[in-house]
Amino acid sequence: MLSLAARLAVPAAALLFLLAAPAWATNFTCASPGTTCRSAIGYAVPNATTYAGLAARFNATTTLAELLGANGLPANTSPSAPVAANATVRVPFRCRCGSDGVARSDGGPVYVVQPQDGLDHIARDIFGAFVTFQEIATANDIKDVNVIYPGQKLRIPLPCTCDPVDGATVMHFAYSVAKGEETSGIAARFGVNERTLLTLNKIADPKDLKQGQILDVPLPVCHSSISNTSADYNLLVPNGSYALTAGDCMRCSCSANNYEQLDCSAVHRSGCPAVPSCDGGLKLGQTTNGTGCETKICAYSGYSNTTSSLSIHTALVTANQTACDQKGGAARTEFAGSMWRMSVISFHMVLILICFL
Repeated sequence: MLSLAARLAVPAAALLFLLAAPAWATNFTCASPGTTCRSAIGYAVPNATTYAGLAARFNATTTLAELLGANGLPANTSPSAPVAANATVRVPFRCRCGSDGVARSDGGPVYVVQPQDGLDHIARDIFGAFVTFQEIATANDIKDVNVIYPGQKLRIPLPCTCDPVDGATVMHFAYSVAKGEETSGIAARFGVNERTLLTLNKIADPKDLKQGQILDVPLPVCHSSISNTSADYNLLVPNGSYALTAGDCMRCSCSANNYEQLDCSAVHRSGCPAVPSCDGGLKLGQTTNGTGCETKICAYSGYSNTTSSLSIHTALVTANQTACDQKGGAARTEFAGSMWRMSVISFHMVLILICFL
């Protein structure tokens, strides 16, 4: 058993500084306990490794296939493909909102303590300060933060949440601020509104941004036709990435022709069931001959998995539901405006008639 000071080999004054360091990596809050969703962090690789090595580091939370998909890499990318030191890799994982109103990575990753390790070293140097040593201690019921043992298994609670932002479904992406970065540049880089970014992270003054600060970046995601009865109902896919679902038998990404539409295709491998056609005999991805909001597409709508078989489902849906919803909203607004103008005109006509009489 080694003390934290001995394992880190730092003087007492420096140790006190570490213990007093600001908790920038505090877990994100959530409003719906029990909710699960996909989330991710932007992990700066401390030392050169491989994609297989990264998948192993974030075990129990992500697979190699999910890691490749989150970074838009071909599915046949070699597990031994190199990842350079300091490269930032998007690491996806399953997020769960707890009953305490705090969201954390669901189930892991699990880190095995090595000789000379300390909680602060694990938090900062191995997991990029996305968690604090206090959070690791709490997640593992460690009473004395100075005492951990080689071989001990620690669950690492990565920050996340499943809450909508401004009424929209998003993927929450934990991002570590680099030196010299500004909120305007970060917002532009990820396609989010700067004011939303500031409000979500409770930043009153953009100038207060600090290197290493962990931001909650709400990434826009594709519109999904997945049924709320499907196990992957909360499948969130940002632009530039893809996700495997339905037992890795379906590959879903943002449509190249319509960013807001989730485009799913079958993965042809042993053990995957056939994908059924939609009404009218349309196959997955095919559209009807309608125009505008009358155009329908045969879309992936989820799956069901029993002990005996996996079934994939499809449904005929509006090809561009979001645009059609916006069009419908605009039409309703125009209709309301027309009714208001007619009311005003009628009122004026009544006044004129009264004056005439």
